[in-house]
Amino acid sequence: MDLKELRTIRRYITPYSLRLTGITFLSIVCAFFEAVSLGALVPLLQLMQNQQEPGGNLWGYMKAFFDLFGIELSFLTLLGFLTILFLFGQILLFVKKRMQVNLRVIFVDNLKKKLYREILNADMAYHNAQKAGDLLNTIIMEVDSAGYGLFAALELMTDVFFIGVYAIMLLYISVEMTIFCLGIALITLLALNRVLRISNVLGKELMGWNTTQNEFLSERFNLLRLIKTSSAEDAESERFSRISDGYRAAHARYGINGVKIEIIFQAIIFILAVFVLSVSIELFRIPLAMLFLFLFILVRITGPLRDFNNRRHELGREIPSFSKLDQVLTDAVSARHIMSGTRPFRGFHDSIVLRNVSFSYVPGNPVLSEINLTIRKDEMVALVGASGGGKSTLVDLIIRLIDPLEGEICIDGINLKEFDLSSYRAKLGVVSQEIYLLNDTILANICYGSPRVSQDEAVAAAVMANAHEFIMAQPKGYQTVLGEKGVNLSGGQRQRIALARALYKNPEILILDEATSSLDSESEKIIQDSIKSIKKRYTIIAIAHRLSTIEGADLIAVIEEGRVREMGTHRDLLGQNGRYTRYYAMQRGASPEKE
Repeated sequence: MDLKELRTIRRYITPYSLRLTGITFLSIVCAFFEAVSLGALVPLLQLMQNQQEPGGNLWGYMKAFFDLFGIELSFLTLLGFLTILFLFGQILLFVKKRMQVNLRVIFVDNLKKKLYREILNADMAYHNAQKAGDLLNTIIMEVDSAGYGLFAALELMTDVFFIGVYAIMLLYISVEMTIFCLGIALITLLALNRVLRISNVLGKELMGWNTTQNEFLSERFNLLRLIKTSSAEDAESERFSRISDGYRAAHARYGINGVKIEIIFQAIIFILAVFVLSVSIELFRIPLAMLFLFLFILVRITGPLRDFNNRRHELGREIPSFSKLDQVLTDAVSARHIMSGTRPFRGFHDSIVLRNVSFSYVPGNPVLSEINLTIRKDEMVALVGASGGGKSTLVDLIIRLIDPLEGEICIDGINLKEFDLSSYRAKLGVVSQEIYLLNDTILANICYGSPRVSQDEAVAAAVMANAHEFIMAQPKGYQTVLGEKGVNLSGGQRQRIALARALYKNPEILILDEATSSLDSESEKIIQDSIKSIKKRYTIIAIAHRLSTIEGADLIAVIEEGRVREMGTHRDLLGQNGRYTRYYAMQRGASPEKE
């Protein structure tokens, strides 16, 4: 663990300082009780050998303590005292571990919520550059791993306190033997450091393979249709097998390294025990009672020492998770450039004006250049043109998924950036070519994103979207569960539910981003009828490749290569005999199947 990792961990655990202080205090108290219990063992063992008062410092301390309560110090009273000490120490240990478990689950819960919130709040540009599997793995796996790392670190701290207590007791019995044993233990720890460093390297490798595996599975489960239509099942199985083999091998190396640490440690402890038995009486002249206590403490210290090494091995896997979490959080927070204004958006009365708007994703490669466009209240404005011309980017600017690099977008003369983002988007209804439906009821899908759930309002929205009839034909009507991505519905039905969702919000601005481009002729006609029925009730911005969808628009803007090339009504543009006329002629000459 390097200094940078320590700073990262400290930053994440600082909010829990009070809990950590309480756990540390209890660890010290538990170690103190262990020390008193071990100290009381000395006069107890002495009494077992000789019923007379044995004397000595520990006997004196115990006698003075018992005299405070008017209790005679004897074998039975001392044994009872030891029993009470042990039981009370175990209760305190339980309380400490319970606090540790609660701290771990609270830490994990808070961190997951924070990660999810910051990732959601990051700009779309950030999400476009991320792999969903990586983010999923970070929130689910790495946060849990960091939580276990925090638990392991607290256990390691407790082990250190107990090892200190045991070392002091061993020194009290025999300084020479303790120094010899601790010397061997120190040499062992130094020897194990190399193995433990390997654990850290293997832990990072294991985390990498785990991320790769989750990324692969997340992507492939979203491509099942492509895989099956391409007959790629065997090839994909082989690819996953290779990834799984890599994960298995890394996991095995990490596990074997842990076994290696355990075996080396056990061997050293056995050698120490043999040494103590062979030389203690002859060389150091230790009484039998003291030798028994020395061996007892030596056995007791093996637990914390073993845990100490095991915890260090575990931290080799858990510590890299903090770095991964910190990286994801830092990137997500730094990717948030779309900042909310403070002015509540309650609607508009006149127009949306794009004035000299320019935008580029890559510097020097403009996607939109000097766009000037006025969208009037309750009118329908259509954007047409070849793919890649910048239409969707222009819509993203109006939604404020991105901001202009030059120029401004104003609503009733107020810059869009001044409006509170949540209240503004609450007044937007968006229907895109790619339909997003939840694995939930039809009612929940229509009401998604709204603070209220009203079946009456959902029915009204569905009627406007020409969706009510087929919804009522479902097994449970509006309570029918759609299945993941609405797999139980046709494309046209999914699109009408998406339109009903947009209308349910009673939006000020309704955005239709190629809402009919992937539909058959019958479904397209139904959506077109829906659009005609709501025209003049909402301000509509529509992107369409099929010009039949937007022939009745109040204004049509032809956008090519990031610029507005033509503008006017359907009739006006046909009269210009320009780009729009060419598109219209191409579609009129195409067969319905090609449309």
